[in-house]
Amino acid sequence: MKLSRRGWNNVIIISVVLFIAAIQFPELIRARLEPEATQASPEVQALLPEQAVISQLVLPQHVFTTQDGRWIVDPHIVQQPETVIEHWQSITGTLVDDDTMAQLKPQLNAPETVEVWLHSADEPVRVTVYQLPQFWLLKNWQGNWLAISVDESYLFPH
Repeated sequence: MKLSRRGWNNVIIISVVLFIAAIQFPELIRARLEPEATQASPEVQALLPEQAVISQLVLPQHVFTTQDGRWIVDPHIVQQPETVIEHWQSITGTLVDDDTMAQLKPQLNAPETVEVWLHSADEPVRVTVYQLPQFWLLKNWQGNWLAISVDESYLFPH
């Protein structure tokens, strides 16, 4: 089959378009199957860095330290220490904007500070915590305010 110069140009153009489509096709399918993951990321943020591993957790009334691969709590709690550490490790919350923070400011009293020591850091992450009637406000490692709705025992064991 003999093609003219214009015919060969058309074949090359169509081949390039098909090649680009073949490369982009898996990404399009992935975006279709996981729409909530791409949409939720700007609104929801983690309290701690993604790969962070807690080495010590200092709550207002309890200190969690790791010793020989086991968690030790002072003073003793009924709940498993690993559960509390896992809670703090995985906290994510809704990002609170500056306008909302300005409205909430009159309600913010009696802040508590939690120190989260990470294996990869020389200084702890200091988390400021406010308890409001409907939710908790926590300042994450990036300085953003997060709102989370959990029971008090989820954050602070008895």
